[in-house]
Amino acid sequence: MKKATVKAAAKPPGPKERREVITLNRAPVDLDLDPKTRWFLVYTGPRCEARAAAGLEEAGCRTFWPSSHKVVTVGARTTFEGDIATFTRYLFASGPLLTGQGDPQRFIVKGKPISSVFDIDGIQEIASNSRGWLRVPNSALKAIADYQNQVAVEKPAKSKTKFQPGDQATILDGPFMGFMAQIVDSIGLHSAKVIIRSFGSELPATMSVSALQAA
Repeated sequence: MKKATVKAAAKPPGPKERREVITLNRAPVDLDLDPKTRWFLVYTGPRCEARAAAGLEEAGCRTFWPSSHKVVTVGARTTFEGDIATFTRYLFASGPLLTGQGDPQRFIVKGKPISSVFDIDGIQEIASNSRGWLRVPNSALKAIADYQNQVAVEKPAKSKTKFQPGDQATILDGPFMGFMAQIVDSIGLHSAKVIIRSFGSELPATMSVSALQAA
């Protein structure tokens, strides 16, 4: 007698089972990477990235907010659904409001004229140094856009070097791939505390040694 094949139904989640699904949002298809376009790194208040991006766009700016879409369910109930930042409290923007071109009074947000980017709700700082606001290299934007779009890139061979504090390294994986990092301290055999140099700022992080290559 031929055996009947029975497919088991997918097991429904338990009443208290918590699940997270996180999907990278794609970069804008019209992201302007022309060398003449000046992009800047905008620092926002906590959980204000989307609000700041909306205000910038209303003022005529272009924005690029690297983010992911997150859905949290408990049992069969959705408890959270929304976008979360790839780089917490950071987004990129370009436009006359940031370059100081044109009449400030023509920038309107929520029905009111604004004279400064800091009049936009949620914006706290623009990454800068002693010479002023820092322009973000278009090559860095392209690398981040490729990460968001999950474009496969050829990765350098993984490092087998034992790092010492003060050593310089290139990051081989993740959203900071291709950026420079300075080793601060080793954590066991497999991890290291580093300072990532990006857009004129220094960001502390802990990384796997396998994701670093001696510079």
